[in-house]
Amino acid sequence: MKFKVVTRKNPRDLEAAPKYYAQIVRPESITIEKLSKRIAEISPVSELDTQSVLIAFTKVLPEYFIEGATVELGDLGYFQTTMQSNGIETAEEFTSSLIKGFNVRYRASSKVRNEYKMVKYTKVQE
Repeated sequence: MKFKVVTRKNPRDLEAAPKYYAQIVRPESITIEKLSKRIAEISPVSELDTQSVLIAFTKVLPEYFIEGATVELGDLGYFQTTMQSNGIETAEEFTSSLIKGFNVRYRASSKVRNEYKMVKYTKVQE
């Protein structure tokens, strides 16, 4: 994984000297088309069939997120919805108006997390 070094100020202390941090140098975004082509290279499923399934996947997944479901994807990991709300003194006073919204978080499986340990980092100049 390529990274570059960037400076950032401390937002809590604007008078403090900036510090240096690693930032990923992202390659191109991987589109459904590119992903479909790669999957077709390593499986018996055609590129078009794979692309159709992936497109359907992007349409079905939000349905489960809206229900608050956790979507497990085998060795890849899972997507889990989380909710944010304001706190209140008693449960009786709590109403849905206190809910700020929800997010979807990806959690890698232990197999994927073990693969992360094999990542080699390469510093690049930018």
